Amino acid sequence: MDNGQLWFLNDLNSKQKEICISDKNLILTACPGSGKTRTLTYRLAFLSTSHSSSNKLNIAITYTNRASEEIKSRLLNFNIDLRNVWAGTIHQFCLEFIIRPYSMYSKRISRGYRIIDEFVKSKYENEICDQLQIQLGFNENPLSYPAVVEEYNKRLEKNKEIDFNMILQISHDLLIQNEFIRKNLSSMLRSIHVDEYQDTNELQYHILANIFRENNAIRFFFIGDINQAIYGGIGGVAKNKAELDRLFNTNFEVDRLDGCYRSTQRVINFYSKFQVDSSSVSAMSEIRARTGVITYDKVTNKADIPSKIATIIRQQLELGIPENEICVVAPQWWLLYPVSNSLREILPDVSFDAPDVTPIKYDPMNVFYLISQIKFSEPGRNSSLRKRIANEIISMLLNDYKLTLPDYVDCYFVLKCINGAMICDENGMKTFTNTVESLLSLCRINMEQEMNLKKAYIDFLNKVEQRIITHKLSVDMESFNKFFREKNGVVINSYHGVKGEEYTTVIAFGLLNGYIPNWNLIYGDNNKRVIETSKLLYVVCSRAKQNLYLISEQGRTTQKGNLLTPTEELARWCAEFALD
Repeated sequence: MDNGQLWFLNDLNSKQKEICISDKNLILTACPGSGKTRTLTYRLAFLSTSHSSSNKLNIAITYTNRASEEIKSRLLNFNIDLRNVWAGTIHQFCLEFIIRPYSMYSKRISRGYRIIDEFVKSKYENEICDQLQIQLGFNENPLSYPAVVEEYNKRLEKNKEIDFNMILQISHDLLIQNEFIRKNLSSMLRSIHVDEYQDTNELQYHILANIFRENNAIRFFFIGDINQAIYGGIGGVAKNKAELDRLFNTNFEVDRLDGCYRSTQRVINFYSKFQVDSSSVSAMSEIRARTGVITYDKVTNKADIPSKIATIIRQQLELGIPENEICVVAPQWWLLYPVSNSLREILPDVSFDAPDVTPIKYDPMNVFYLISQIKFSEPGRNSSLRKRIANEIISMLLNDYKLTLPDYVDCYFVLKCINGAMICDENGMKTFTNTVESLLSLCRINMEQEMNLKKAYIDFLNKVEQRIITHKLSVDMESFNKFFREKNGVVINSYHGVKGEEYTTVIAFGLLNGYIPNWNLIYGDNNKRVIETSKLLYVVCSRAKQNLYLISEQGRTTQKGNLLTPTEELARWCAEFALD
């Protein structure tokens, strides 16, 4: 191997480089700003370049689609050939490498299937509860009733449908029951990197362990930070070395990336209080000695939150902070939407990177969502992504719906059909339906004969129409186009959504008991409450490089009219840190 081809390794410090070229199974812990994603990306680049003639795949399993796209984008910037690199979520991994190629060996999905989204799932649950005359309490999960679960599963099986969670269970069952699937899959892989491993659930660990135990030449990297394990409520667990050794039947080594190349020491000292796995973190960035701003506001009323945040944004922009280096966060989206709208009115000259309420909702496992993504996004941009989406549409039609397509249908044909479909009276809804009908006709698919596909289409249209009615949205082309338009500017996101991000200035509001921690932790196990609250606060505060504005606003109440109070753990530490 010509070392000149590995020029990118010179960008790393000695520890990061050591990890990149390691040939060991590794559990790597990394504090915020220590270069975790950077190290993971460079390791994929190293493996891809070092074994460029091999077809064995180097896998990166990420928690979000955004994280996988970021990894692929960075690799393309190195001019790395992605032919032997794959990045995506665990559900996408299971679909692509287990369910689609081996669905014929599962009685449950052998005759075709479609993956239902939360809209359809919720509709089924409510219909079944009405049928069984079950009155649900506030925030009560319908699937906590065994009778609902039984009817729900019967309905899915009858309709040839599976939900999001079933992707993992069916994949696990296929691996357990079929040795040849394990052998085939494991022979394709060189390495698997699990990003944010602390959010991995038991079933996911077992899927990966079944693959490894069939071929222990595969190299596994579990990379993450126990302090950022904020998905424990939905089953995420950070297994330790002993647990992983037993499950994978191997010997993992443990290593750590130290030093924060992101934040000032003052910001680090502040958020370190919220560590559940305590360690000393030193600032290594060029701004490490700056004082910055850390403030805690318990006075502002909820009605004044938009003007308060607008003032902070304006001040930051006047100091030369770029728009995309400012982030506004809150624990839940229903708190963010009205603030986002108000900020756009107060600061009309400022750009915002904030999700809009649009007719289409993010759903990348729905074939009709993917068709809309191509139709309503800019044709001339990101051609490689558009080709991947077109290939995914073909894969879904062939493998999920078990359709037969003519030989001439490839990604270029699909793109030509979708791009060429007529825009109808600048009406987004009519344009979408015309696009679907045109594409299926040119692919020789008769919707009336494919009832599973037709049902998925009707459900998708119903969801779009419900969003239009509920949110009083326009049906013009602009309303549909703006969902897929690339956004820039001040970022507005949820606490969970900014995980893995970094900004010069972070403005966080909604820091109230009931929101953080969530209500169901308020009166439960106090130790659990402290741990879960601390991890969320750790994630939020460690996004900041230099400036941190924390707000526990006045005036928010429970449904019974009781005033919400500032998050106890935060208020206590801010007083000790002399911010009160």
